Amino acid sequence: MITSPGRADPIRSVVYDAAAGQVTLGLAHPLNAGQFYRVRIDGTPLTGLAGIDGTTFDGDDDQTAAGDFYGLVAAGSRVHFADINGDVAGIRVTGGGRVQVWRDLDGNVHQFGVSGAVPGGTVLRGSVVRGRLGDGVVGLPTNGLDGVDNQLSANSLPISAFSAVPPTPGLGGVNVAPTPVVATSKNLPYSVSLEQVSMPSVPSIQSPVAAQYGGKWLVFGGRTNGLHGFDPTGLTSFPPLYQNNDIFVIDPATGQVWSESWTQTGLPSSMTASLASTNQEFYQKGNRLYAVGGYSSDPSTGTFQTYDTLSSINVSALMDAVIGGTTALGAVRQIQDPRFEVTGGDMAAIGDRTFLVVGHDFQGLYNGSTADLSQVYSSEIRSFRIVEHGSKLRIDNYSATRDPVNYRRRDGNLSPIVASGRPALAYYGGVFTADTGGGFLNPIIIGGGGRSRVDPYQQYFSQYSAPNITLYDARDRSSHTILFGGISLSHYDFSTGQLTQDPGLPFVNDVTALVRSANGSSLEYSLSAQLPGLYGAEARFFAAPGIKAFDNGVIPLKQFRGATTVGYIYGGIISTATNAQGESTASTASNTVFRVVVTPN
Repeated sequence: MITSPGRADPIRSVVYDAAAGQVTLGLAHPLNAGQFYRVRIDGTPLTGLAGIDGTTFDGDDDQTAAGDFYGLVAAGSRVHFADINGDVAGIRVTGGGRVQVWRDLDGNVHQFGVSGAVPGGTVLRGSVVRGRLGDGVVGLPTNGLDGVDNQLSANSLPISAFSAVPPTPGLGGVNVAPTPVVATSKNLPYSVSLEQVSMPSVPSIQSPVAAQYGGKWLVFGGRTNGLHGFDPTGLTSFPPLYQNNDIFVIDPATGQVWSESWTQTGLPSSMTASLASTNQEFYQKGNRLYAVGGYSSDPSTGTFQTYDTLSSINVSALMDAVIGGTTALGAVRQIQDPRFEVTGGDMAAIGDRTFLVVGHDFQGLYNGSTADLSQVYSSEIRSFRIVEHGSKLRIDNYSATRDPVNYRRRDGNLSPIVASGRPALAYYGGVFTADTGGGFLNPIIIGGGGRSRVDPYQQYFSQYSAPNITLYDARDRSSHTILFGGISLSHYDFSTGQLTQDPGLPFVNDVTALVRSANGSSLEYSLSAQLPGLYGAEARFFAAPGIKAFDNGVIPLKQFRGATTVGYIYGGIISTATNAQGESTASTASNTVFRVVVTPN
């Protein structure tokens, strides 16, 4: 967030107009014209604003009960403000009326208008001062400017509603992204190689939660079959038989595997149902693993649902319980909150702030072409602090940035990067676009302060969840996100030298590097280290012991002096067909392990 609260202005009176559905607040002090005021309406479950039926106020407008409303509001003949990129707008009216602006906490305008306009008299003018990291453009969504002579520049202060990013490159639109190039020792400062590792005892799982501690891997949740079905009845799409209800501890040095069912951990089923679900959002910080949401059939009710839980897990304690066959009581803390009711999103931290990025809420059976009737995309980047005291778990300082067009996506790749010299996150890809049902191309860049924006670059490879790592080259301050296979708009064939695109998003074996330069420009490279088959979708990456990384997971390239094992890729979906949709035998869960080796050039 780029704002901080000032002095609170007490509310002296509240008047409700039932006919208009409007509440008028009388304040202790008059508001200053042209000054922005921060407004918050509490939507916290149990304690916040609720309707007469007890339903908690949906303050963040995500079609899910609960959520605080935050906004910055101002009205006057003149207003000045900065948007998320630091571009400063100055807007004024003359000849009658006043400007009204409602902004999100990240600075961007949510709604703009002019009240009390005098037809033929009111004139709207303004200018933008470009910020150091800005683009010189401040968008002004509005419902219209009736009676106003609008003299704002269409280039720097465009009047518009929410709009999607530019068209898909190579598919009828203008190709605004540079064409990917083949990686060589001259254009990349490293090479990557893959080696298959024999671990026949590890289970075949896709979309699990994964963590590591003391040289061992912890894996739970996910599914044991391949790509889900699209059957109209729903039950065939996610058969409960293939839910992974076990916890696995894997020693990659020896290939030894320990396992235990969640039902044998001593934890109540009310806690373990969500932990056994698929497509949970998760990240690890030290010995603590945080997991949110997920989708599965609840064994106690037999209904399919997206869970509303946040779990805090002591990784070493849960591993010890599995290895020793002992109780896991005390290893897991859990709370419920409708804002966690997300599956298919991603989660990561920058500093002490957690980011729950996009995803959707699916209730009931997944039913193919009519699935949209049962799901609600979050279309948000939610962020909060996780607070733990003793056995208590809670969140505070919650906020959300919403974009119902560009953030309406799921199952992409949330990768750590360094942007402008600071830790940041990039969300690459995601599915499915509302117009064509394809993959998203424009990355979302998220800063540590909660600022987020849609990047103009248009991504070619790995639109769907795939294992990835990010290397940082301190010499030119570039971030190199390496993506391993999965499902992709584009595929590069080294035997023919052809780059092909398929809006049907086929499985691919490409290994690519998406390089983001210090100036914010991007370029993708096709690496010669292709996967030996159509692997990667919903697989997981485990860092090798001893690999140094920044707090957000970015790996400094300068630590490598020769060929170095940086980690391992495990599990996911393996397909025998590039387009396996509807082919139940074409894809399966994988137990293949690949060693990832980076060699500096």
